[in-house]
Amino acid sequence: MREIGFGLVCGVAMAVAALLIAAWPVPGRPVAAFFPTGTGTVEIARAVTDASGSLLQIDSVSSVAFTMAERDGFVSALYGAGAWLVIDAAFARLCKGNPAGSNP
Repeated sequence: MREIGFGLVCGVAMAVAALLIAAWPVPGRPVAAFFPTGTGTVEIARAVTDASGSLLQIDSVSSVAFTMAERDGFVSALYGAGAWLVIDAAFARLCKGNPAGSNP
């Protein structure tokens, strides 16, 4: 029975590690910055510009900003500006579930 429990714990740990690696933001590529629910588009845009990023798209319904910057420390600056999660934009678009062929 211990072997099954050990296998389950290791399997879950590997799945979480793979998820974190896939979602890790890559410098120079677009990122998705998730803000607290109810954050307005003006506050999101201000947070992105305060972090010295260029805004690509804002989803006001789910408080997500797709943004990009070339400088080091951009992700940390987004966290400092109020984002509660910053992940790779390609991964975020997969999770968001936009229909194929749509331009979110």
